[in-house]
Amino acid sequence: MKNGLIILNVILLMAVGLLFYLHFNSRKTGTKSQIKTEQKDPIDSSAQIGCRIAYFEMDSVAANFEKAKEMQGELEKKEEKMNSEMNRLQNLYQQKYINFQQHGTTMSSSQLDAARNELGQLDQTIKDTKASLDQDYKTYYVQTQQEILSMIRKFCSEYNKDKRYAIIISNEPGLVFYKDSTMDITRDLLEGLNKTYGKKKSEKK
Repeated sequence: MKNGLIILNVILLMAVGLLFYLHFNSRKTGTKSQIKTEQKDPIDSSAQIGCRIAYFEMDSVAANFEKAKEMQGELEKKEEKMNSEMNRLQNLYQQKYINFQQHGTTMSSSQLDAARNELGQLDQTIKDTKASLDQDYKTYYVQTQQEILSMIRKFCSEYNKDKRYAIIISNEPGLVFYKDSTMDITRDLLEGLNKTYGKKKSEKK
């Protein structure tokens, strides 16, 4: 009887040991498989392909795209014209004002009223001319800028027909803190834009 209890205790002890072994072994296997799964997730190839981002340098476009260079040249001409006209009107106003100051004491009341009205009208002319020239400058800038952006969007749409990139962005100061130069499409963009614009100009002639 005593021997039977000893044998039974030994069998129970072995069974408990086997259960402990199976339990902890299965946990280790589960942990390893979980670690492997977690390691694979961040380098999922499909995820990487879906997040490809190309960029182009807007400064280079402004400096090397013919349409952008023409716009800058036209804006400089408008600015020179505006400054020249404003200087002319302001000099005219100053001359008339000085003349009024010098001869005001010898003028009749009707002459004084006429001189004051003339100065007032000239002052309003200066304000209206400045507003008109400013508006012309802004209108040309906005319209031409929109044309350039429209051409860039159209090129990017054609360029990315194969869906190789998820996003194409303009790299500007303060926007991108790291960039992979292999994703730079500035050269292709400029080549495409200048080719398209050159064709449009030749068709207009």
